[in-house]
Amino acid sequence: MKSINQTLDSIGNWFLQECDGDWEHENQIKIETVSNPGWHVVIDLNGTSLEKASFESQDNKAEDDWYFISIKNRQFVATCDMKRLDFVLLKFLELVKA
Repeated sequence: MKSINQTLDSIGNWFLQECDGDWEHENQIKIETVSNPGWHVVIDLNGTSLEKASFESQDNKAEDDWYFISIKNRQFVATCDMKRLDFVLLKFLELVKA
């Protein structure tokens, strides 16, 4: 199992592989907190292998055990409880490798 640092390194490596001198100026990775409390992740997918992908997954077990993930409109979007950041980022990496 990867640590959060390894997961972030893998996402950073994916981002660097997509960089071509132009792509990185328009596309970003954003990770921020939300008031539930939880995390909100947005990864732009324009011009990548996932650009036209469609995906949805969710689990809402309890107030402090939940996540929602989707790919639509050329973005990977995930919102999750405070303990699931690594989980949703690993889901992104799984989709990239698929």
